Amino acid sequence: MKTITRYLAFMVLLSPLFSSCSKEEEEVAVNIESFTQSISLEFGAVLNDLSNKMISKENFSQIPDCVNDAAPAVARLSISFNGETKTMDIDILTNGTNYYTDYSDELKIPVVVSDDGNNENDYTTVTLSKFLIYDGDPDGAGNLIWVAPTGDGDFLGYVDKPLPLDIIVRPGTKKNEVIEVFCFDQQIVNEYGYSFLELMPQKLYKLCFFANYCHSDGRHYPGNYSLDLFVQDANGIRVQLYNNEDTNAKPITGQYENGEYFSQLLCLVIPGPPEKVENDQDYLFYTITPENSDAYGDIDNTALAEEGLSWNDINVLFNDNNTMEYIHIFINCDTPSDCGEFVAIPESSFYNEIIPKDPVDYFEIVNYLDEILFSFSQGELCADAVDMVACINEFNNLIAEEGFYISCLPAGCYTFIRHQTDGVNQLVSTDEELLDFLGSIDSKGDALLLALSNDYYWSTNNMENGAIKEACTGYELIVNKIVSYCTPLQIDRFHLSITPSAEIIILDQEVIEFEENLCI
Repeated sequence: MKTITRYLAFMVLLSPLFSSCSKEEEEVAVNIESFTQSISLEFGAVLNDLSNKMISKENFSQIPDCVNDAAPAVARLSISFNGETKTMDIDILTNGTNYYTDYSDELKIPVVVSDDGNNENDYTTVTLSKFLIYDGDPDGAGNLIWVAPTGDGDFLGYVDKPLPLDIIVRPGTKKNEVIEVFCFDQQIVNEYGYSFLELMPQKLYKLCFFANYCHSDGRHYPGNYSLDLFVQDANGIRVQLYNNEDTNAKPITGQYENGEYFSQLLCLVIPGPPEKVENDQDYLFYTITPENSDAYGDIDNTALAEEGLSWNDINVLFNDNNTMEYIHIFINCDTPSDCGEFVAIPESSFYNEIIPKDPVDYFEIVNYLDEILFSFSQGELCADAVDMVACINEFNNLIAEEGFYISCLPAGCYTFIRHQTDGVNQLVSTDEELLDFLGSIDSKGDALLLALSNDYYWSTNNMENGAIKEACTGYELIVNKIVSYCTPLQIDRFHLSITPSAEIIILDQEVIEFEENLCI
């Protein structure tokens, strides 16, 4: 019992001491909280010497000489850390032997220093993704003279540390990272792992292409193709901007839910004319290679003849409303018929030119949604009927449940024909019934009604979006069609040939409206 008493007394005496220590520790912790230290990052530039390296790739058999002996002046570099990416221009200094970046506040890297005394985990990872050296202002008269290659280029293996490069920055240091660079030569620009346009600081433009492929029967399809594109300077030196093996040099093609095949515009980024190249001088050169397609099957994939473009050729594509026309390519296509001349489709109804296959006493074309919205009639209804009122009522109650043309979206009204011959009433509500009703397409009204039933539409008194002509055989139309209703919304303009046998042949097709995130 005495022993226990002494133990308790000992514990009581120690309690104030423990309390005192705890309080002091709390005060110390307040005074040595974690803090952020800014560490200066510096880059050295070492011109890579390939003379003593084994060059095994055939296209490296002639590494270009560094003919530009201008002194490095500015480094344009991109770094990222803590989820942020910064691109900056830093002056280049030299000590007579080596080149290195000047001190800059933009290269101060924050590092959080912890309070546990263990600095092993105190660092910031900086990723260097671009390192280009110029002999002057990159956005002015400066020339790109040295480039640090990336791991995506063919120079991978000829440098010890290709970009992107992760750099560990720790507190209490002044980090100096040496970067290997090559002389810049635009003839082998792709080998550095950058695109030509990325390395050339100048204003860029958009150039778009669209192609038609013509089947042997004359029908046009949205074309599938690949493209090679080169830029050529005043000295005749070419640099390839796009390679036909790359996905960004091919249009997106496919098939919509309604069965329509499509080919989207292929839009490329291009520079303006190089220095000393005149506006009427070709400086862009492209070659189209036809590709197979689900729309028309396997075809001859021989590349077409090379085409050249001057700045004047490109400049005329720009519209006043900041939009741009595209270059329309025709693959395996003949010239459309020279017979006849197009005339605008007038506002007056074309229905009065419709000629049914078999003579009828009376017919009506009806647009319907819960009630008759519009109707056109030709002939005399119930002319020989004994009971005129009953005959008319019977005819007026003849309403189809569907139609050969759906319109007024999204409500969905539909169009059908009802006709009467010798007192017998009949409906025309399907595509097959319409073809049987029309028979041979032997009038402009027949051709337009057939086009309407296939979801083509037009603007009246507008030759650009609504025209018709009597061709050598059949009729030709300029009409529009919604080929995709939702994401994207796409409307195309069509040049159609409609044969007497009611075959619709697409002679030309072009995109006139494309809204990637819009629906009807």
